[in-house]
Amino acid sequence: MREEEERSYTPHYILRAAIMLGMTYLIVHLVKTDRLLYYIAPRMMPFVKIAALLLFIVAVYQIYMVVRMKPDGEDCGCDHVPPRSVLLNMVIYSMFLLPLLLGFFLPDTVMGSDVAAIKGMNLSADEMIKASSSEPVSAKAAAAQPPAAQAPAAQAPAAQAPAAEDQASNQSTDSGSVSTKSGSAKLPSEDAKLQKLFPADEYTEDYAKLGMKLYRKDTITIKEVGFMELLTAVDLYKDNFAGKKMVISGFIYREDDMAPNQFAVSRLAMQCCSADASPYGVMVESSRSKDFPKDTWVTVTGTIGKTTYNKNTIMKLDAVKIEKIKASKTPYVYPYFDDFSNLIK
Repeated sequence: MREEEERSYTPHYILRAAIMLGMTYLIVHLVKTDRLLYYIAPRMMPFVKIAALLLFIVAVYQIYMVVRMKPDGEDCGCDHVPPRSVLLNMVIYSMFLLPLLLGFFLPDTVMGSDVAAIKGMNLSADEMIKASSSEPVSAKAAAAQPPAAQAPAAQAPAAQAPAAEDQASNQSTDSGSVSTKSGSAKLPSEDAKLQKLFPADEYTEDYAKLGMKLYRKDTITIKEVGFMELLTAVDLYKDNFAGKKMVISGFIYREDDMAPNQFAVSRLAMQCCSADASPYGVMVESSRSKDFPKDTWVTVTGTIGKTTYNKNTIMKLDAVKIEKIKASKTPYVYPYFDDFSNLIK
């Protein structure tokens, strides 16, 4: 009886080894075909590769357990004993087998408009930053603005406004720096006026610095690297960028309440894995809107402006040129963890 009970563990060892080897093979296959990026962010890839190695080691150990089983059924007794219930064993193993089978048989595709329809499109920079702030970003930025810039000129005494401006200029010239989350960076004295145009608080300091660099550009190109950061910097200070040209690429997304001439050009932003992917983009208005179905990848060149959508004032692009392009080889965009100043050369 003892021998038969011990030998009954062998199928469990074999099944466990098969599952671990299957998971190892799936990860190796995704790495070789460059499709692992469909599921996780690049910074997580080293950990997944290490996990594949550990899974292989566990599989080899399970095979060793099968080989070392003695005919007399003797065992060290240090292994986890599987439950006797067949139903319970089926439930436990299905938790590993089902994801593995889905990984092999479902196609590897990049998510697009379907995800945006479920999670909702982020068309405002406030939505991106407000999670870390107790107040709306626009209110904090206004609070950080110098008093002379907040008050209408007609209500301020004639001598008071220049004095406030001189004071702000002197403070900028004397200190020659602004504080950012990544440290203190020297600014030339001619940036005094830009500091007034780009007020900031503790949540928007880096975006203000990035916005000042973008402000000097005739054409603002939203690249894949730093996609969210570049677009957020422009959106936070959209009044300053009104009339400037912008170039942005992504897939087309539409919501039911958008006007016939409107669509969003979007990218999916991933923090860690595809489960947390969130759509992020900008509203585009064009008379050619109907020529481009949803999920079409395009490059849009347009003029920055503002519009009202769902009772919110958001940034928009008045399209001047729309070109169809191939889908990006990099399916998602990712947070930029380096100094934002490196995004502008």
